[in-house]
Amino acid sequence: MKILINDLLKLIEVAKILALKENDLRNAKDYLLHNEFGLCFETIITQMYEDDIKIDNEIYKSISKIGESINLVQDSYCFMKELIRENIPKSV
Repeated sequence: MKILINDLLKLIEVAKILALKENDLRNAKDYLLHNEFGLCFETIITQMYEDDIKIDNEIYKSISKIGESINLVQDSYCFMKELIRENIPKSV
């Protein structure tokens, strides 16, 4: 569980670097604080998608890893592939 929490914290930090709205970041952190890992993950990726925030392959790999670790089917997060672009600021 500690690895999952760290992975979600890293994803939140990446989302912050990529300019996800502060309110969405706050909601994701609140879900994480209450061990609502699925809601935290869903909040981040849904809002990144809705805001058309571009990601790179490494970020998508992180998203996939988290999705798998919380037993989501790939269809739950594969829509994020649409956001993959090259030359994205490096994630943490």
